[in-house]
Amino acid sequence: MFLPNPCRTFLVTPALDASRFDKALDVGADVGLLDLEDGVPPALKAQARQLAVEHLCRTGARLPLAVRINSLRTADGLRDILALLESGARPRVVMLPKVEAPAEVQQLEELLAPRMPDVALMAIIETPRGVEAVDAIVTACERLRGIIFGAADLSAQLGVPLTWEPMFYARSRIAMAAALGGRCAIDSPFFDLGDPQGLAAEMLRAHALGFTGKIAIHPQQVGIIHEALKPSARVVDHARRVLAQADDGKGGIHVVGGNMVGPPLVAAAKRVLASVQPDDDDEPVPLRIGSRAGES
Repeated sequence: MFLPNPCRTFLVTPALDASRFDKALDVGADVGLLDLEDGVPPALKAQARQLAVEHLCRTGARLPLAVRINSLRTADGLRDILALLESGARPRVVMLPKVEAPAEVQQLEELLAPRMPDVALMAIIETPRGVEAVDAIVTACERLRGIIFGAADLSAQLGVPLTWEPMFYARSRIAMAAALGGRCAIDSPFFDLGDPQGLAAEMLRAHALGFTGKIAIHPQQVGIIHEALKPSARVVDHARRVLAQADDGKGGIHVVGGNMVGPPLVAAAKRVLASVQPDDDDEPVPLRIGSRAGES
């Protein structure tokens, strides 16, 4: 029951075209996300469910694949769970959308426990009720490894623009709840495929709030998200100097680069260095996006 480390990107693919299911691996996304919910029209739910289950049975848990089922408040959500249980499919993660109460996560846990004990759960918070209940939802069960912000549904329900300011309160609540519960927080997709700079800027702002990753809706968004999450060379250098000072055996407060540094900033420096990836010296990813979601 684990998520890949790091877990920065979930590349979503509507579960209707099996030829795209492994695209996440090709473009370096941390997890491939097979979508049975919003990305699939009602008339095609059964077809998508069958394709997803067959693919998961072939690949097994060895590949980092997640599946977003339909809400358990719907018949399609129950059919999704039954199909997973009866087929023996083993995704790494099952995502539950439109979660509004801890009981929904607990119900999913009870359904999966006998046959899928090692599959992680993630809850998508995308309604006003979900935002208000997020503190309780995030600790609903141990199997819940993270929460995901769904900005599009929330903005539609609130009748407000899908921009940073109207969504700021919800993002802050979700990030704080995730931190308190020791879970990861994954940010909402960025839907303007023609604005890669906007994607990078939104990821930087969300990361500053505590989000550790983002849902990608196009393969070329993956590299942009990863690049935005990289600590800069200046930040890494400062973190190394902070830890060098902290390890001098004297303890207490130090001055590093003209700044007072105590235990909280030492802990922050350790987090920075822990986030550095082996490829962080690679060239930055060009800021360009292709044509349609799910295509390269």
